[in-house]
Amino acid sequence: MPGTIPCPQCGASARISERFWLASTAGPVEHVKTGCERGHWFTPTVDSLHLQPAAASPALVPVP
Repeated sequence: MPGTIPCPQCGASARISERFWLASTAGPVEHVKTGCERGHWFTPTVDSLHLQPAAASPALVPVP
């Protein structure tokens, strides 16, 4: 998951600070807690964010 997403209210950069699951009649649903630089907080479902996969990080190479 990326470190920042646009705030749904104002479009400012928002950070994902927490991930959690809530029960529903169709089974558990994953949510995230987000907060933007302007002070807005939301708990959207992960499915509603339309996230792009994160780029693969380079492998660590041991130093002799």
